[in-house]
Amino acid sequence: MNEKRIGVLGNVDSGKSTIISVLKDHMLDNGRGLARRKTLKHAHEQDSGRTSSITHHYYQADDQILSFVDLAGHEKYYKTTIFGASGCSLDYIMILIGANMGVSHMTIEHLILAIVLKIPFVIVITKIDLAPKNILEQTITSLKKVLKRYKYNKQLTFLDETNYENYFDFFQRKDCLPAFQVSNVTGLNIDILRKYLKGIYQTHNWNNLKTQDVHFIIEDIYFVKGIGIVVTGTLNSGIVNKGDKLMIGPFYGIFYEIQIKSIHNNFKTHVEHLEAGQSGCFNIKSVEKKFTLKRDKIRKGMVLLNKENSQHTYRVFEAKIKILHHPSTISPNYESIIHCGSIRQVATLIHIQKDLLRTGDQSIVKFRFKLRPEFIQKNKQIIFREGKTKGVGVVTKLLE
Repeated sequence: MNEKRIGVLGNVDSGKSTIISVLKDHMLDNGRGLARRKTLKHAHEQDSGRTSSITHHYYQADDQILSFVDLAGHEKYYKTTIFGASGCSLDYIMILIGANMGVSHMTIEHLILAIVLKIPFVIVITKIDLAPKNILEQTITSLKKVLKRYKYNKQLTFLDETNYENYFDFFQRKDCLPAFQVSNVTGLNIDILRKYLKGIYQTHNWNNLKTQDVHFIIEDIYFVKGIGIVVTGTLNSGIVNKGDKLMIGPFYGIFYEIQIKSIHNNFKTHVEHLEAGQSGCFNIKSVEKKFTLKRDKIRKGMVLLNKENSQHTYRVFEAKIKILHHPSTISPNYESIIHCGSIRQVATLIHIQKDLLRTGDQSIVKFRFKLRPEFIQKNKQIIFREGKTKGVGVVTKLLE
């Protein structure tokens, strides 16, 4: 069964958790947070109404699964949001903007993130029922200006029941950025948005990826009484069968052998295997006497690999980077958190081709991870952000 993973981004109070519940549970909100109660994970989130963690919600529609990844909107959780967007194998991003709130600082950050990661995205303007016509027009005008400022040249195209079927292939076109105007209270265009998400084309060739080596990214870890360690995540390539032996890590550069005891899909059903493009959970056990598998030893972002591919962890890598913004200059020994897929670790800039880097500069640089080696791959996108500093790049060489 095909699965589409859709990350939901947007500023605080733009209605991210609410729209997920409205879409998957076929219910409307009462305007006071009724719908979002079904999606928020922690007690403090229920109290404040603000998502602080990455949560996954699944909707089975005909012969496919829509997997919604609810990402935090508050600025203090932005590192968590970057990790979710870059490490959760998203097919699409849905950026929410409150019609009555306008384009905020975090909305711009989320737009930049989607553009930098090169993940196809759609715009959803929510709370149409609350926004006067002139405020809605200001919000749309501001959005167009931001897109133009960051050289995103696709035309903002509002979809409704008359034209939504014409844009299922929007990520292959250069002329269209799909947008919707919805209300979670009145239900305006909710059915159209649901049908559109079910109809958009797959972005990956999963049949080809099934034939490649296993690469499973761990997104959460649990200890289930009477069962043992359970890890959840997405299988990016390969096929994993019940009883298979794989390698888990890296633990300070080392991988250890484990066995798959059982497999569940996202609807808590036992299955015999998981294929590329599907997410689910594995009950795992260690098969090495010297390695005891414990929940607190496993980190989000670790991977499961075939045995022959688990010897490649690196501490130093070369990257071609561009500085999007920095208040002054960057020089050697600068430290920042590197986001690369599921990797999130502080790294030190140990070499720059130029003497100094400023906003807008590009250069070949070398980074060294500060704490431990990581399973990092060539040609992968990296993002680094610390305070007001923002930069992007791509891994060009793996060194040591």
